[in-house]
Formats: sequence, C-alpha cells, structure tokens
Amino acid sequence: MSARYTLQNHPAFGDPLSKNDLYTLVARGSLARGEMCVDEDTGLTHTVGELISGMRPNNVQSRLNRPAYREISPDHEIVTEEELIAEEELPEDDEPEPEEDEDDNHNYTPSGEVILHHAHPSWLGYTKALFLVLLLLVATGLLFTIQLEYAVITLLCASSTLIAIGIARYSHDYIVTRERVELIWGIIGRSSKEARICDIRSIDVYESGLKGLLGLGTIDFSTAANAGIEVQFKDMRQAHEVKDLVRKLQKGVDPTED
Repeated sequence: MSARYTLQNHPAFGDPLSKNDLYTLVARGSLARGEMCVDEDTGLTHTVGELISGMRPNNVQSRLNRPAYREISPDHEIVTEEELIAEEELPEDDEPEPEEDEDDNHNYTPSGEVILHHAHPSWLGYTKALFLVLLLLVATGLLFTIQLEYAVITLLCASSTLIAIGIARYSHDYIVTRERVELIWGIIGRSSKEARICDIRSIDVYESGLKGLLGLGTIDFSTAANAGIEVQFKDMRQAHEVKDLVRKLQKGVDPTED
C-alpha cells in the first residue's frame, strides 16, 4: 500500500493523500510546494516539494479526478462538485490538456523550494590572490630561460594558488528562494545561515573601491530578531538586482512571471 500524507493546517484537504495526489494539486496551482504534511505511517513531517521532487506529468496517475472535498483555486474561488462532474462529462476530444508544471525548468533546494537566484563570490573578489598568481607566472617566465627547476616550482605555486581560489569560491553559495535568503559555506562539512524573506527589515548594499569599479558588491540582510547582520552575500555581481528581487518577494510579486 502506498504511503499516505495528511496536510497540516489545510482545511480544504483534510483526507490523507498520496504522492500522486499531492503532485496533481501542485500542478493545478491548488497547493504550494512549501506546505507541510505528515506521513501517516511514520509520523515524520515533510514538505510537499520534498515528496514530489523528480515527478513528471507522464508518470502521475492521481485519484483526484473527482475529489470528495472542495478544491480551492489560486484566486480563492470555490470549485463545486457539480462543476467537477461537468468537467468529467466533457467529450474526450474536448477535455483540456493537462497543464505543465511551471517550475519544471527551475532548480530546487532539498526542501523543495524554487531557487530564484544562485551565485558564488566573483573571481574578481580575490584580487590579492589573483595578483599573487600573476606575479608567480611572471617569475615562471623569467626563470624558464635561467633555471628550469625554479620555473617549475613557481608554476606549481601559481597553479596551487589558483586552485585554492576556485575551491574558496565554489565553497560559498548564495541562494534566494521565495521563502528565504541563505548563505551556505564549507567543503566537507557544510554550514548555513538563513533569513526568512518576511523577517528581513533592512537590505544594505556596499560597492566601494576597486571592487566597486569591477561591479562587485556586498549585501547585508538584517532581521527584526537580530540587531546585527543576519546573512551576508560578499563580493557578488548584480548586488542591486538581488536586492530588488528580495524587495519584490516581500511585496508578494512573483519574479517568475516577469
């Protein structure tokens, strides 16, 4: 028997549902991926996005062709049972084609949230290290005709420094979803800090000096629950665009519809 899930704090869908039922409701726009539900067998809590991750319309067969409850559409109009019956009685040729999931082209977090922006610190944010690499390469060129062994050593040092910059850059992830902004860092052990969009009270962007001329900025997100900086995106491109994205989310604007 397939697992059944009960939605928390959702009076419109009180009966236990299968994964296929959850996917169908999300595809119709009647349910959000961030909704929480409880596994009837194990008692564990999951988000809807976690449960339906990887599912596609062609492998979903839902029992929700005629639900016993009333379904709430995105504009909060009630779909009555008579209207659902009328839809079932349409001739086969007139049946509306199933809608594709609008978020199929997006990436998702492990909890099922749509990633609206994902970035790393810019390479140009490591100006001192890059300058060191440049000096080592110049030294390699000069030593190549004088002492080959020393030229190999300086070339290895330049390569190691460049690899270290790449590791440092890709070990920091800046993520913006509809619900939160999140900083993730680390190589083996991954740590994270996040702030909910609705809790953010100030967004400060700093662009100064050489990094400012190169188009790099730092974004500080502060919340009402903390007097200091909650999450910081450092040395990233398009800092003001990310700030505008978060402000749109706070106003309830869906950036994917632009």
